[in-house]
Amino acid sequence: MKKLILVLSFNLIIGFSYAQTLISGIIKDNKSKLLPGVSISIKNSYDGTSSDSTGKFTFKSFEKGEQWLVFSAIGFGFDSTKIVLDGQLIQLSLTLKEQLNELNAVVISAGTFEASDTKKGVVLNSLDVATTAGAEADVFAALQTLPGTQPAASENGLFVRGGAASETNTYFDGMLIKNPFNTQVPEQASRGRFSPFLFKGTTFSAGGYSAVYGQALSSALILESKDLPAKTVSDISLMTVGAGFNQDIRFKNSSLSIGGNYINLKPALSVFKQQTDWVNEPTSAGGTIQYKWKTSNTGMFKSYVEYSKSDLSLNTNNLDSQTKNPFSNGNHNFYSNLSYQDYIGSNWKINTAFSASNNQDNGLININQYGRTDRLAQAKATATRYIGTLSTLKIGTDWLNSNREESWDGLKRDYNDNLNSAYAEGDIFLSQNLVARVGLRGEYSSYLGAANVAPRLSLAYKTGKFSQLSFAYGEFFQNPEDQYLVQSKQLDFQKATHYMANFQKIGSGQTFRVEAYYKKYADLVKTNPTFNNNGFGYAKGVDLFWRDKKTFKGVDYWVSYSYLDTKRDFQNYPTLATPHFGAKHCLNIVYKQFFSKLKSYVGATYSVASGRPFNNPNAVEFMNERTKTFQNLSVNVSYLTRVFGNYTVLYTSVSNLPGFRNEFGYRYSQNGNNRQAIEPPALRNVFVGLFITIGDDTYKN
Repeated sequence: MKKLILVLSFNLIIGFSYAQTLISGIIKDNKSKLLPGVSISIKNSYDGTSSDSTGKFTFKSFEKGEQWLVFSAIGFGFDSTKIVLDGQLIQLSLTLKEQLNELNAVVISAGTFEASDTKKGVVLNSLDVATTAGAEADVFAALQTLPGTQPAASENGLFVRGGAASETNTYFDGMLIKNPFNTQVPEQASRGRFSPFLFKGTTFSAGGYSAVYGQALSSALILESKDLPAKTVSDISLMTVGAGFNQDIRFKNSSLSIGGNYINLKPALSVFKQQTDWVNEPTSAGGTIQYKWKTSNTGMFKSYVEYSKSDLSLNTNNLDSQTKNPFSNGNHNFYSNLSYQDYIGSNWKINTAFSASNNQDNGLININQYGRTDRLAQAKATATRYIGTLSTLKIGTDWLNSNREESWDGLKRDYNDNLNSAYAEGDIFLSQNLVARVGLRGEYSSYLGAANVAPRLSLAYKTGKFSQLSFAYGEFFQNPEDQYLVQSKQLDFQKATHYMANFQKIGSGQTFRVEAYYKKYADLVKTNPTFNNNGFGYAKGVDLFWRDKKTFKGVDYWVSYSYLDTKRDFQNYPTLATPHFGAKHCLNIVYKQFFSKLKSYVGATYSVASGRPFNNPNAVEFMNERTKTFQNLSVNVSYLTRVFGNYTVLYTSVSNLPGFRNEFGYRYSQNGNNRQAIEPPALRNVFVGLFITIGDDTYKN
């Protein structure tokens, strides 16, 4: 299931024929316990591997003569031994001692879910995203099963703890992504542009995030791309929505990946009755190129380039004239990201990156021609100083140029902003059980002609072997949305202040979290009577999360619950009110089970949320009515097999299996006499895909 990717590609396979030495063995700790996941390699080379679940390891080396074999693991020290490579089999028995480091020390957890190979607070990794029923390998859809988020079936984005979708930003290797979603369809949510399998680490911060990141009032989704692939492999995907290819080519110290895909939703959408009056169902095509180079034993250069284009057209209901209004969109999206990191000496690490994107939309709204171009360029550099065993100090700066151009029947307007930022942040370990993170971020916007200074503070105290308490405070600033900046230069930064308290307990295969929070909003944009920053609001609540992969054999499940109390006066609101994205109660139950004899993986997700507020223009009070309760039950099945001897996954998913008739609000005519419910485009959807991997023996009959 790890190769369930909707954007895949192809290229040539290249190998090597050098003389090699086979090195194998077993590694234990000082108590003779077998150690999995230990990194083992030849010093100053690119040859190595990791120990398996039984502590065993095997790899081949192209080096010759006397060499140093180095080995290390999270939670353990670093050690080495001298070996001679002469083409003869080498068998070893290694011992690695446990020592104080980040595995057994307290970590900052308030507001933050992390998932990667190196973080102990693992919550959702790429495989979790792919196998979560209803998500269909979309990072943003899977994150909606975590506490603090809201169902978002009618709009793009993540709605986090009373925040609008625009208040959550996404970062690719530390760089802001301005357009992380596919083209917005009226009153429908779009998928994210990026496959979860691009990333080795995911940090979802529902608040109180690091001073290294800015421009997000509510939440930061931080995605860290993978390093070199383990081997040369090819992927082929055949789906009910299209097809794709992917080719990873592994060289000795670098790799090249080239991909392409074509998507056409017409066949899939024709199976079930659609609420949407499609003229031309969505089609898209795109490609990606990735190059990665391990420049030294500690250095890594990565480049990622993606281009895609899509087209669609449909008719929307005009409630005033009881006629149809045409809508069409043609989208062209380009995104590139370059990054480099390495260690300088034994105490410093540098991270540098540059990204650029260009997103164009052109189409028709009724009889009006519209166009919109969003451009973003960013350069960023961070230096990290390691102090003692665990403490660190980060200093850095970044420059971000943001530009939007809009046209409407030949009329044009635009804005251009240079945002310059500097930041400093220290993780100070006062003991193995107590850590403080102190940060400060400053920004200056050339377009707004304004500056801000944002302090951040987090504390964490380890209360037991597997449990800890965390607290966080921070101030966060964000530019007004582009749609407002392009109309007015007389605006200022928007501001949110976060307060959070968190308890978590992470044991073997089990995770429990409870977190209370309070957010205060100030200087939000209001559009009436003129553009100004007089908006304000608050959000407070409690989030609960429980995950269990231990109790039942082959079963992984989690339960998340969120309680939210939020009100705000912003945009064109006449008074303080709960916004339309503020459901008071949200519950998610996710269940997964692997049946080894059937070689099948089965999953189910049930989500329920209390009714969302909406404004009835005929009512006396503003935003005082509620939609009915939201419900969704989605299921998926993965069958592992082989096609022509190649590892293959047959994947089927059904969203909203019972056909719950959900509503996300109402549209009204100008006179208020007619209204239409905002509903999903179909009661249920079915997706079937066949994913074939060539050159990887992950699954064996």
